[in-house]
Amino acid sequence: MKLSQTGIVLLSGLVLGGLGMVTLDNSDVYAKQENGYSVHTGYDKPWGSQLAKEGYVFRLENDQNNNGLWSQPIGKNGHNLISRKAFQQVIKNKVDFKIYRVWQYKNGLQYKIVSRSGKYRGWIDNAGVYNKYSLDKQLQPIIEQEQKVVNSINSKYPYTTHYNKADLMVYRNDLAKANKEASGLSGNKRAIALSSVKEVNRYLRSHNADLVPTLLWQKVK
Repeated sequence: MKLSQTGIVLLSGLVLGGLGMVTLDNSDVYAKQENGYSVHTGYDKPWGSQLAKEGYVFRLENDQNNNGLWSQPIGKNGHNLISRKAFQQVIKNKVDFKIYRVWQYKNGLQYKIVSRSGKYRGWIDNAGVYNKYSLDKQLQPIIEQEQKVVNSINSKYPYTTHYNKADLMVYRNDLAKANKEASGLSGNKRAIALSSVKEVNRYLRSHNADLVPTLLWQKVK
């Protein structure tokens, strides 16, 4: 997939989904047709259910593809549910959202989101969504280790999980360091970090792009 590169970056590493997570080397993490997964237009129910479990941890960011929340995903003739002014206010107020549905199409992804109060609900391009914990200072060492592993996998092994033994050892060591850092945290942040490291470990084994942790969805600073 060749994607619009605006809005949110996945740190400096990945292209995510369809419309906004930018890479320095243009590795298409979510180009499933290139990684043995079929691209289709329609709802990705398993991924939607997976993201819903993360709860209200997502926030919205300005992106040239987004000017509100839409009643239908792309290709279904939806209408805008919120004015541009109200949309900007939602961003300014840092309203928390949950993702609970995923729409996949040839050139990207859209998410159906809902605010904690239920006041705001609709579809948005994935470029306009980031995980609020991705900016947490305590989580940065874990994020950096995860980023390092995922970026290397996508650069060196875009189409296979048959890793060189030396590289595989490096990946495992880097994730062990991330796990140690995560274990040293407390409370909710510890749980978030440990879960994120597990997702990268599963990505290492399966190369399933849905397993790239949302902790790597970061707002452009």
